[in-house]
Amino acid sequence: MDAREDTPTAAPAPTRRRGPYRKTEARRKEIVAAALEVFSTSGYRAGSLREIGGLIGFEPSSILHHFPSKEALLEAVLEYKEDSDLQARDGRTDFAPAEIPALLLRLAELNEQVPGAISLYAIMSAESATPDHPSGEYFRVRTERTRRDFRTMFQSLADAGLLAPGVDAEYAAISTFAIWDGIQVHWLIEPDAVSVTDTLRAHLRMITRVTDI
Repeated sequence: MDAREDTPTAAPAPTRRRGPYRKTEARRKEIVAAALEVFSTSGYRAGSLREIGGLIGFEPSSILHHFPSKEALLEAVLEYKEDSDLQARDGRTDFAPAEIPALLLRLAELNEQVPGAISLYAIMSAESATPDHPSGEYFRVRTERTRRDFRTMFQSLADAGLLAPGVDAEYAAISTFAIWDGIQVHWLIEPDAVSVTDTLRAHLRMITRVTDI
């Protein structure tokens, strides 16, 4: 018997099939970027799939191949904004109380680099208050979660004795949230006249005892 006949034949290496996947992911990102641009200028209801496709040379049917509905595309755009906010934390969750103001300012600085996303939130949050808007539940949950997260952060500052006299965690959370959202609208209208980060920094200096902000 030929020795080669009883020598096991090596199994062929598995074929990598990542090309089509990568191409699909790239197209999804392209669609989300175009939808972000359209929704942030025209709003969700006025912005159409045809307008979105026109920016990137896609037919509406091609968009629906990647996202089953306009509502699903909206969810992807909002998730993209949420993911970009996480960059401010650099993967950390263990911030000391004195680090919290700097964390908030870093997020504000990152937001100033993506005016389209901020415009989207300003328009969509206002639209979401109308009956039966598809983002209504998202913004209701987002508002509750953000207010709760702010309250938790400022409570840790209060426990560490780092809130200014007469300021409690509830007021600090609500006022910071309101000022931040409001000043972003002013910035979108007059970007050269208003700085979100500088305004937020001044507010944090007034309501906390943290000095290096």
